[in-house]
Amino acid sequence: MTPADIGPHPDAPTHYIRMGKPENWNEEDCGSLAVRRVGATGDILFEPAVRVCHTVLPSGETVYPAFMSEWEPSEEERARIAAGAPIRMLVSGNGLPPVALWAREDGEV
Repeated sequence: MTPADIGPHPDAPTHYIRMGKPENWNEEDCGSLAVRRVGATGDILFEPAVRVCHTVLPSGETVYPAFMSEWEPSEEERARIAAGAPIRMLVSGNGLPPVALWAREDGEV
């Protein structure tokens, strides 16, 4: 799958950013990724982010920090998915952060 440009949300256009590659990686290893910041205080509260992660601040306020990106399957991947192949996720590191995967619904922004 390749990263797709998720674009800004019409209700929160300033929450759209491009995350760059780590400094010690080259362009072949990693490019930039277009993301939306969702779920933080005052932002769009996105239901999967609410279920998956939250942080209680010292003030007692609860925030739901999350980033959302979109990925486009190739034609070959679409065929495998349609035939029932599972979608795999690889996360680098020593733990598994809370994540959510789903197919965007018609009309979902």
